[in-house]
Amino acid sequence: MTGIRRILLTGGHGFIGSHLTRALLREGYEVGLLRRETSDLSRVREYGSRIFHYPADLRDPASVQGAVEAARPDAIVHLAMYYAVEHHPEELGVMMDTNVKGAIALLDACQDRRLSLFLNTSTCAVYREKNEPLKETDPVSPQNLYALTKLQAEDACRFYNERLGVPTATLRLFPPYGPGDNERRLLPYTIRSLLEGQDIKLTTGLQEWDFVYVDDIVAAFLAALSKPEKAVEAGVLNVGTGYPHSVREVVSKVHEMTGSKGNLLWGAVEHRKNEVWYNSGSFRRIQSVLGWEPRYTLDEGLLRTIGWFRDHPGSGKG
Repeated sequence: MTGIRRILLTGGHGFIGSHLTRALLREGYEVGLLRRETSDLSRVREYGSRIFHYPADLRDPASVQGAVEAARPDAIVHLAMYYAVEHHPEELGVMMDTNVKGAIALLDACQDRRLSLFLNTSTCAVYREKNEPLKETDPVSPQNLYALTKLQAEDACRFYNERLGVPTATLRLFPPYGPGDNERRLLPYTIRSLLEGQDIKLTTGLQEWDFVYVDDIVAAFLAALSKPEKAVEAGVLNVGTGYPHSVREVVSKVHEMTGSKGNLLWGAVEHRKNEVWYNSGSFRRIQSVLGWEPRYTLDEGLLRTIGWFRDHPGSGKG
């Protein structure tokens, strides 16, 4: 382990955050979670007193300042966000307050502290779409409002790094999946529905996406925490496999692996207006900088994910 011992997570009770919390505890880190009063702690309840809780709301800078002061972290991993692929007008305020102002409040609380790393989480949707693996140097052109807010958070990280000395780095995640994911997302919804023998209404399934298994994503965070100086120097790093798969291929694999009698109704759902037809992320930079590369094949990740949902009926609803 590096000089980093105490880590504060935002979003540590979520899908990726709970997996990361488990891995950090396994590696011997002291883990604190920033959480709101309404946070669902079901994913991390098993850790009990092994984790510390710091009440705060990213939309309340004073509470964020107090939480950071109390936690005294060596590093902060910022995973919390408000996600919406297609937003509604009533979501504008909370999305901006959480994803942009919340990130700034957290960064502001890090000034004049002996912080080794502020590790921000962003999305592949900040890139301008193109039909080949995306590199960190490729042009950005946010594909939805959520991606726009995450790009603004990236800009805030860059500002606080260059102007105010906060050591920041950003991981741009390509589509994650794995055990415990929220069933509003494509793969967990598909898996749960097929396990229950239901028919599924789908788009054409011609989109090609770079699905990344959650354990590989967690490994990328651990790699950045183990080499904070290199992560900060790199600034932005993709977390992708470089190998996209069509939604039709992936869902068909799930159908076969579950042995479901449910039918796949291709073309029954219209595509979104801002549909992403292709995304794939080159991992050459993170491989060179941090020594990270994906370990899990799509089949391995799907089998593990299906197994978890089969063993946890009714989970993943939140």
